[in-house]
Amino acid sequence: MKMKVLLAAQTQLIGSHQPIVALVGDDVLLPCHLEPAVSATYETVVWSKAGLEPKYVHYHQDGRQKQDPSYYLRTRLFLDEPPCGNVSMKTFTVKLSDAGTYKCSLPAMKKDADVELIVGQSHVIGSHQPVKVLVSDDIILPCHLEPPLDVTTLSVEWRRGPVLVHVYRNRRNDPVSQDQNFKGRTSLFQDEMTRGNISLKLTDVNE
Repeated sequence: MKMKVLLAAQTQLIGSHQPIVALVGDDVLLPCHLEPAVSATYETVVWSKAGLEPKYVHYHQDGRQKQDPSYYLRTRLFLDEPPCGNVSMKTFTVKLSDAGTYKCSLPAMKKDADVELIVGQSHVIGSHQPVKVLVSDDIILPCHLEPPLDVTTLSVEWRRGPVLVHVYRNRRNDPVSQDQNFKGRTSLFQDEMTRGNISLKLTDVNE
């Protein structure tokens, strides 16, 4: 027991001295580890966030996990995985509301460390100039996200006024929702959507 108390006193919990920056929709790792490295598998680990009620984001005790409803199925710890002493928390599909200061705590060791998460948002960039085309030609209507963001898991809609020109959702095109006049004439560049390209190709243009 004396050795364990002494070890806890000498161990430091290290977070991040720099803010962690992520974009909406990203997966992000909030780093935190014990130094020198000791196993935290059987420790109670609490990740909390300032302003959140109840304050805990992810609570680990005796192998059981609890999560705040707004983070349900969106956080994961790595206590039983190498490297030893890793108490980092991974957050999936980041939201704007996830921004803030997080605290990682090991109550039994009386240790805690802060990690700040900054969440940015991509902007949709189209063409600043009109795109000109002749009747019956094919045309690409340029559009991308800046900074780039993987949009393969998001929904994308192209509209002309109230008319749905093209719909992409659940990782595939949705022709059922598409206006009849555009069926079979539109496509996205799906191999480039991981880089934020949501340009639309329209074939056989008519008036």
